[in-house]
Amino acid sequence: MTTELPLLPMPREVTRGPADEAFTLTAHTAIVLSTAASEETFFAARWLQAAVREATGLTLTIRRALSLDEAGAMVLAVAGRDGAAGTLATLPAEGYGLRITADRVTVTGVDEAGLFYGVQTLCQLIQTQGGRLPALTIQDWPRLANRGVMLDVSRGKVPTRETLYRLIDYLASLKYNHFQLYIEHTFAFPSVPELQDGTDPLTADDILALDAYCAARHIAFVPNLQSFGHQRRLLSLPRFSHLDEVGWRWSLTPAREETYTLLDTLYREFLPNFRAPWFNADCDETWDLGTGQARALAEQLGRGRLYLRHLVRIRELAARYGKQLMVWADILVHYPDLLRELPEDIVLLDWWYEAQDSYPTTTLLGQSGRRFWVCPGTSSWNTLFPRIENAIGNIRNFVRDGLAAGAEGMLLTDWGDYGHYQPLSLSWYPYAVGAAVAWHGPETTDVEIDEAFAPLILRRPAGDAAMVAIRQLGRAVTASTLGSSNRSNSAYALFDDPLTGRLIAEADPAALEALEAAATDAAQAWATLPDPWLRYDYGFIARLTAFAARKARQAQRRREQLRTLPDPQQEEGRARGLAVLDQMLDELQAERSTLLAYRQEFEQCWLRHARRSEIEQTLQRFRALDGRYAAALQWLADQRARYAQGNALDAEATSYQPGPYAVLWEEGFWNIVELAKLAGIEAVPDWAREIVLQTGLVGGLSSGS
Repeated sequence: MTTELPLLPMPREVTRGPADEAFTLTAHTAIVLSTAASEETFFAARWLQAAVREATGLTLTIRRALSLDEAGAMVLAVAGRDGAAGTLATLPAEGYGLRITADRVTVTGVDEAGLFYGVQTLCQLIQTQGGRLPALTIQDWPRLANRGVMLDVSRGKVPTRETLYRLIDYLASLKYNHFQLYIEHTFAFPSVPELQDGTDPLTADDILALDAYCAARHIAFVPNLQSFGHQRRLLSLPRFSHLDEVGWRWSLTPAREETYTLLDTLYREFLPNFRAPWFNADCDETWDLGTGQARALAEQLGRGRLYLRHLVRIRELAARYGKQLMVWADILVHYPDLLRELPEDIVLLDWWYEAQDSYPTTTLLGQSGRRFWVCPGTSSWNTLFPRIENAIGNIRNFVRDGLAAGAEGMLLTDWGDYGHYQPLSLSWYPYAVGAAVAWHGPETTDVEIDEAFAPLILRRPAGDAAMVAIRQLGRAVTASTLGSSNRSNSAYALFDDPLTGRLIAEADPAALEALEAAATDAAQAWATLPDPWLRYDYGFIARLTAFAARKARQAQRRREQLRTLPDPQQEEGRARGLAVLDQMLDELQAERSTLLAYRQEFEQCWLRHARRSEIEQTLQRFRALDGRYAAALQWLADQRARYAQGNALDAEATSYQPGPYAVLWEEGFWNIVELAKLAGIEAVPDWAREIVLQTGLVGGLSSGS
């Protein structure tokens, strides 16, 4: 069905009419509404009018009519209000029917949202079929009532309002109905102006504008504000340092009443700007809880009950502003006996971002009777290009298990760890996967998604090289020695030291060569994409990825060449060796110059879509790498001088010591080491504990040491 009628998400039920029957759009076609049509219905009509104009050049008239049986019209109706519901009476909320005959097109929604979603399906048909629409009947409704996306705007990148509008339009076209912006500090709180120093935060005016924009598109814009852990920026401010649980600048201590006074102030300034009834207070990864100021409380109550007590407190605060609490479930799943004490109106958000065969936490939460959503990820962070295969497996299997266990929704997360240096448009494909699975179901196939994404989003035919390149590059970034849990070494390769980088020994040369080839092919395939945003963003990342792979492979070759230089004491061998060293110096300098060009292009790419806020976080990485190139060039020039005098050089580069250099997630690792020293090794999350112990920096420590 999707090859002939590419649709995202795929409808639940489609019946094709006679092959020779079609509805033809003409200049006389009108978009007809009932006399009772609401402003929401008019908004859907205008959306349809714009889609027809873009696809055919026709500007259709929108008008009311006493009768909706008009021949040659495109009719938009809401069941009950505008006529008999018919077979739609059995459909759930947001369901719709679409019927195309030679005589007319009729879209009928169970409700206003259903009508809007029916119009989205019709618009997709018009986009790919043009002015001649095939006869068919569709009845469609969502598998999951709640289908959301959460975008991180606190790890470096705060999109412009225009970029967020474009994103919201895209999500609406995919029938998402829930949207969050993850915020730690990037909102302009009047009471804490210093929290936003060095950033360009979202303002209350931005939130109100986005809230109205989402509401018109049947999307609940839900506030999201960290309310327990992840408080490094806030707790680094002198006036709040006394609220730091253990001195790690991470979790607010629940041992002081001032914590709740502060949260109430922040909520009062933030939450009233949103009309949605929910509030995601986050509260995840509170590893240091009960290790400092709240140690006595933790010993008295237990860490789990101490955590639960905090949730109950902030639930009361959120209720003052008419909000119902959502929190991440990662802490409470370790205390299943406490789940029954959780207030029934709190929604748990069960997150995990790796593809696996099953997700046991869904069973745990389902059996507990608690309300919960599943929260897979786009796999777009900690990598230059998304880990596409991981995203697909994560989304499909997590939603499948969530449906089986009674999940009420899906929140697809798009994080920005270590700077959010990837263009937002790289997440367009994972968003499409999430929409297809949450609406139609986990049985949606990769082929169905690809054959719809190519014409609808890339504006390319099914099977086009541009679509193939997305899948191929998505696989290449996770090839042997490059893929890892929650990350890809494609990003590490970009910033790795050019002379002694970790990937010199660890990365498979064949995987690097395959990554460069896939990225080079992708750059060519994406060079003519019609959408300028996608063409520029995809093309830039393809070229940057090819550079990163080539840079890592050339670093490996340099080390091989240093180890195999001819004996410098033999004149003929020394001459050959000097030629090799001169070539290495030229290559290093050329790489350094190319890096400068990419840094400038990175800045341009960022500013096309986002505020300048915290771009320095990533620009500083480029500058630090430039410093490594300067050191490597100086060291290699010194080694060449030694070699020219007939002396052996340092083939293992043991004398190359330009100082400490942490690349991307290594920064986070050293923060975890600091936690172990402050709070004890048992405070370290399970996934990092053994690695921290292997450093020897925290040997002999136990919880509370």
